[in-house]
Amino acid sequence: MIAVTALPDIDAAADDIIEAFAALLAETGRPLLDLPDLLAAWDAADPGWAGTGAGRLRLSDALDRLEAAGVVELPSRRGARWESALPRLPLRIAIPANRRMPARALDPAGEPWVPALAWAGAWIRGARPPQRLRLALAAINRWLASTMGRAVPAVCREERSLDIFDDEKMLASLAGTALFGAGRLTLDVLACEAPVGGIRVARVADAGPVLILENKATFDSAWRGLRASMAVGAPPGYAAVVFGGGDQAASLVADLVVFEALVGVRPSRFEYAGDIDVAGVSAAAAFIDTARSAGLRAGPALPLWQALGAATPAGEDLTGDPRERRAAVDAASRLGLPDVVAERLKERVRVPQERLDRTRLADVSWWTPSA
Repeated sequence: MIAVTALPDIDAAADDIIEAFAALLAETGRPLLDLPDLLAAWDAADPGWAGTGAGRLRLSDALDRLEAAGVVELPSRRGARWESALPRLPLRIAIPANRRMPARALDPAGEPWVPALAWAGAWIRGARPPQRLRLALAAINRWLASTMGRAVPAVCREERSLDIFDDEKMLASLAGTALFGAGRLTLDVLACEAPVGGIRVARVADAGPVLILENKATFDSAWRGLRASMAVGAPPGYAAVVFGGGDQAASLVADLVVFEALVGVRPSRFEYAGDIDVAGVSAAAAFIDTARSAGLRAGPALPLWQALGAATPAGEDLTGDPRERRAAVDAASRLGLPDVVAERLKERVRVPQERLDRTRLADVSWWTPSA
């Protein structure tokens, strides 16, 4: 179930309304949707509040919930692509599932299902699921087929999602659908697990540099790599890892100022790494600038940015408008990020941090500071 944000004196929309809204967005077939069409879809899904201020509040909450589930992508909240009226609504959203070319409905008889998905053909014929689920199941099937006969190391869910779909959020968005459940798909079948990170910090040593990571999956993989390295006698490199949460990272600075008192780790400096896209570089700049203003030693985790820049992009970057993109390119230069970061920004492609998965981060020698 998607987490619900509390609304003042107004009930948040029920899950079935949110699901109907998501289905309407997907049925448009459009990868980008402007606000008038967004409002029309919401009024159709939530007609009891159509055209009211309360309806806008419910829509704002619904968009936050769908963004958390990976169903939609919202513009950077620091940018200009939002209405000025409250509650602020985005002028345009992205619908990742609609970026792919439409295809004919998948014929279950034409797909050679792997043993782990032997149930899939009969399920498709009987349940007649929407095309989105059919295509997702086919992509999973083909990935499983490509891995048969070899041991596949476990990674985080978002990292596996990139492997299968070239979209780090897709598996999380499928978790609550009919694909998953008793006798069907599990994360174990896909050799992955949901990342931890609700408490946002992993303590590794008493003192040293602290790494701030934008995404929960990378946070989970990083602290595991550091712990495993320590278990064989290697110095940890980082004394702690913090899940920054993208745009939220700058708001953590007040806690980082008293980090030793809170966590028992004496930080020598703070290093940040995130996605390579307009939103990710903007979040890095906001965090580093805020931290420095608070008197903290802060900068980018350069090896992680360099490695991510060399990784395969995951499609077009829709996280910023031209003005925001120029600002992000300038910020990349000002922060001293590797040249490849600015090159990716200028190419208008995005490289999710999850490209550096658990297997890659298990070797800590290339991405941690020298002791």
